[in-house]
Amino acid sequence: MKYQKHLITALLSSAAILPAAQAEDSMQEVVVSATRYERPLSQIGSSVSVITADDLEKSQTVFIQDILQNVPGLSLNQNGSFGGVSSLRIRGAATAQTVVLIDGVQINDVSAPGGGFNFANLDPGGIERIEVLRGPQSIMYGSDAIGGVVNIITPTGEEGLGGSLFAETGSYKTFRAGGHIAGGNDKLNFSLSGSGITTDGISKADENNGNSEADGYRNISLHGKVTGKLSENHSLAIISRYVDTRSEVDGFGPVDGDNVDFSKEFLIAGRGFFNYLDGALQNTLSVEYSKIDRRSEAGGAPNPFGNFGGERFNLDYFGHYTVNDDFGISFGLQHEETKAESTSPKKFNIDSVFSELSWQGVEGLTLTAGLRYDDHNQYGGTTTPRLTAAYYLADSGTKIFANWGEGFKAPSIFQLTYICGFCGLTAPNADLKPEESNGWEVGFEQALWENRIQLGATYFDQKIKNLIDFDFSVGFGNINNVRTKGIELSLEAELTDGLIVRGNYTYTDAKDKGSNIILVRVPKNAAFAEVQWQVVPEFNVAFSMTYNGKETDRFSPGTDGWTRFDLKASYEFSDGIEVYGRVDNLFDKEYQQIFGYGTPDRSFYAGVRGKF
Repeated sequence: MKYQKHLITALLSSAAILPAAQAEDSMQEVVVSATRYERPLSQIGSSVSVITADDLEKSQTVFIQDILQNVPGLSLNQNGSFGGVSSLRIRGAATAQTVVLIDGVQINDVSAPGGGFNFANLDPGGIERIEVLRGPQSIMYGSDAIGGVVNIITPTGEEGLGGSLFAETGSYKTFRAGGHIAGGNDKLNFSLSGSGITTDGISKADENNGNSEADGYRNISLHGKVTGKLSENHSLAIISRYVDTRSEVDGFGPVDGDNVDFSKEFLIAGRGFFNYLDGALQNTLSVEYSKIDRRSEAGGAPNPFGNFGGERFNLDYFGHYTVNDDFGISFGLQHEETKAESTSPKKFNIDSVFSELSWQGVEGLTLTAGLRYDDHNQYGGTTTPRLTAAYYLADSGTKIFANWGEGFKAPSIFQLTYICGFCGLTAPNADLKPEESNGWEVGFEQALWENRIQLGATYFDQKIKNLIDFDFSVGFGNINNVRTKGIELSLEAELTDGLIVRGNYTYTDAKDKGSNIILVRVPKNAAFAEVQWQVVPEFNVAFSMTYNGKETDRFSPGTDGWTRFDLKASYEFSDGIEVYGRVDNLFDKEYQQIFGYGTPDRSFYAGVRGKF
């Protein structure tokens, strides 16, 4: 294969981002996103990456997008740092083809042209873990899950009282602070977090092109979760989140400008948990609502074309019944309503039913088979099947997994209602169909040296037909069929008790099947590597490298490949109190993620955090 040399080099020289794998059996780590109920990784037949609160803390993450870029198969594009619109691709699938959840509540922006989520404003405060599923996940998550799922999980309060505080400052007059408090008793628990950041920022239009005006950014994020235990088998939870941002942006070109974007995001969900038959039958009923409002100003005056807003209401039932030691069955019903009055007065509904069987009749082997049916009130029904297999040999620390599945993405509200007046059209495209995918993967994970070394390799292949894009003849139409395939390699090694090396390499071949042209903004090669050294118990140092290969674009020359290095350190000078600092872009690399938009030069940050 033409990329064989890249793969061999990466396997020998990089290390994996498999957080929590170190000197423990990572296959016993429990995840929830892949099946929507708790299950150890040894039984999961899909590619899953887990980022823990400890990983977020050690990496000194400011925005979730920063650490997601280090996950195999994920790539990031942002049109200007500190608030520029940020898109995440999983294995070449667009950000609009990825479901983003907070505590299981979908937060994709229904008013965006493609219905994707903007990662620019996602603060890591009060997050317990992030689970990333790669590949089609429509069987459990319905529309938009062609590329995968990013599920952000916040902590649940426990008995007692505890919390944390932090504050940091640094380059570009940046200041960030926040805190988290949680507690409760045997009946009622709570978890509350809040954080904020303000910065003068940099020019979103690259300063090397003569743009000198700094573009500031501000973000305030609040999150809360309250849980109550009604009885031994009945409990309730209320989840809420609010994000308020202000981001200065530049004009078309891009060139310096005096535009300002504002956004407010809100979600609230009520959830009931009801367990019967000695816990064999688990039921969850959720009522969820999320909303986003976006507006912009130009030259201090409201921009009449810059106001957008959308709402999503979801009624969800999920159940799982453990029949016996060998069989289990999951089942669910969903009703979703979306509307974006800034785009159209119409409301769109999807009603869904799904089920998945699991079988473990052979020691170490887990098989699942599932089917989902979705009925959209405009374009009709879609049926989605999925099969997975995982085989875990505990004695040798070997896991082999494979899956095949289909996925779909409903056209967004904007795509369904857009009328291209300058194209001479008087109505939206009535024949618009959902995007549909068909994908499979096979991989293995191997533990060596008493679980101090973790190896992984995965091959993936996915086809997407009826890809929606703009066309002068219809406005938005199903005009492309694409195929993405590639390999993800990972390795983590705990060389000594205080020295860990990790990283990953991804090769992605993503092309339009008709023209054989490479998909825009998808790097063919990407890699991440990091060395973590605990010099003494109180002092930790981390040195990391991020590589992103060359990318093409539709209306610009694209971007060259780039490599950035970062240095981080922390010192715990008393129990629960730690000072930390980092140097981002250590060697002052000039690079762009999107043509014409700048990225920060070498920058310095320092802070203090404490736990109680």
